Amino acid sequence: MTTESRKNIKPAEEWLLTNELGGYSSQTSGRKNSRRFHSLLMESRNLTRYNLLNSVKIAGLTKVVLLQVSPSVKYALSGKNFTLIEEISLSPRKNAVELCYRAENGKCVKPFEIRPFFSMRLSHYLRANADDIIFRAHALGGSLKTPETVCFFKGDSAFISKKKIKNAYYSEDKIRDGSCREMLFSPGFWKTDIKKGGEFRIVFSSGAAALSKYQKMNFSGQRLRRGKEFLKNFKCKNSFFEKLLLKSPDFDAHGEIVAGFHWFEAWGRDTMISMPGLLLCTGRKEKAKKIFRSAAASLRNGLLPNIFSTQANKASYNAVDASLWFIWALSQYRRNFGARDSFLKEMKKPVSEIIKNYRRGTEFGIKMDPSDALITAGQKGKALTWMDAVFQGRPITPRAGKPVEIQGLWYNALKFAAAMGVKDAGILAARAAESIKEKYFLKEGYMADLIDLDGQADKSLRPNQIITLAIMKDVLPSAPVSKAMKIIDEKLLTPFGLRTLDRKAREYKGIYWGNLEKRDSAYHQGTVWPWLLQFYYALRKPSRARFEKIWTGHFKKAGIDCVSEIFDADEPYYGRGCIHQAWSAAALIYTSFANGWIKARGNHR
Repeated sequence: MTTESRKNIKPAEEWLLTNELGGYSSQTSGRKNSRRFHSLLMESRNLTRYNLLNSVKIAGLTKVVLLQVSPSVKYALSGKNFTLIEEISLSPRKNAVELCYRAENGKCVKPFEIRPFFSMRLSHYLRANADDIIFRAHALGGSLKTPETVCFFKGDSAFISKKKIKNAYYSEDKIRDGSCREMLFSPGFWKTDIKKGGEFRIVFSSGAAALSKYQKMNFSGQRLRRGKEFLKNFKCKNSFFEKLLLKSPDFDAHGEIVAGFHWFEAWGRDTMISMPGLLLCTGRKEKAKKIFRSAAASLRNGLLPNIFSTQANKASYNAVDASLWFIWALSQYRRNFGARDSFLKEMKKPVSEIIKNYRRGTEFGIKMDPSDALITAGQKGKALTWMDAVFQGRPITPRAGKPVEIQGLWYNALKFAAAMGVKDAGILAARAAESIKEKYFLKEGYMADLIDLDGQADKSLRPNQIITLAIMKDVLPSAPVSKAMKIIDEKLLTPFGLRTLDRKAREYKGIYWGNLEKRDSAYHQGTVWPWLLQFYYALRKPSRARFEKIWTGHFKKAGIDCVSEIFDADEPYYGRGCIHQAWSAAALIYTSFANGWIKARGNHR
């Protein structure tokens, strides 16, 4: 791809406010919706999202300038005869948003006309018509209802009921899968004058009872106070680390961790990998315990769901590593809060269940090989590791056999189980360690990504080895580890994370872009993932100045003040995927604590 064509695929800047329920407000910095997932009020109900308020249109608007993205979003809006400040404030822990318009420069805005447009549908879908929308008008607003959801709204002046239909076009969706148009519904508008120094407010909510109360509350003030209270528990090197730390509650949702915004829900693997950075380092011990208990209760034949669901029959268990990450997260809990923490005794039963099932064999061909005490896994059409892209039933990176990171996680699980008194776990850990030393270090100087089902080493140079190298750094011989790290530095390391494949490989893709097939083909075939830095930095001490410079720069791109899910593997390393990813943010927070750039005050840990 040429340099010129790459300029055309530069991601748009987007802002995001979350409500700690999994809901959010989000648009582009230009105040537009370029995705079906953009919304001024995206309701989250039991980890299912509904796009309620799509957008608002202000009559005569000609210019917008983004002023701030936190704790509320502010724009300077201009028209022929007016200048306004628009403030978008999302309620913490409520599905409600407030829009406030203030006259700027002491001038009266006359008249001010604003019309809301609604999607009223599940976040992943597009609306074809308004047949199922029922509108009821009230003096200052009204309500919209569909079979799935409801939205109430109220403004500071009379609401004029005059229905209108608008066709929406989402440019990002056109690129991603072709379906990019929907019908938006507007039941009417507000028309008023905003006097000098005055303001006009509208509140939209998924609940009616508290609507009048919401209108008296200062959402942005609440968010600001909550942020200040949270930061009192920590000592940060500077404002960058404060900003990073404040991102940790963004992913809270109904007792779970949202994997990423805008479209991911709660994933087992992502939750466990994210917990040390988002919860354990930040001292949110009780929330961590709640998640551990919920995860333990969801085990099936020793497997943790890959995708959590409030409906047990809809949970997905196709992951070899989720249960092992569960034990890894518990080992991080012990590291933070001590081996004598009484909660760990409670976790002995689920840990024992996982070890027992992995030893004797469970679903998806997951079983310990008694000949070497390593874990093998694989089933046709399934991608069981974190490299899980599947297109039309075909795994892009199937990795059937004995993936390298699974063995490091299995070793950690056995060591943790041994410390809890699980029979034979210590003996198996020692055997597994010897097998890893014997089978995975290649003459090429790095670790095999996989021992396949035929016993052959997959010599693809991938970053999965960094997990085992970090977990087993006190066990593996230093010379081969040093060689492997040198190759990782030279071939896989980028400013934003590790490439998922060596650039010289035939399957390598340097740009994550295009339709679903193109994106899935690149997802783990070169594309850079920041979450792996947590393990890389366990072996390579980072420079604070460089770390801060890299991520401060990224905070101004893609998702503003957010940490992207992935990055292109080729320069200029554009942020891609979800604009705000839990395990990406968690890796940076964890690294900041590990290096003393953020420290807990007093007993807050």
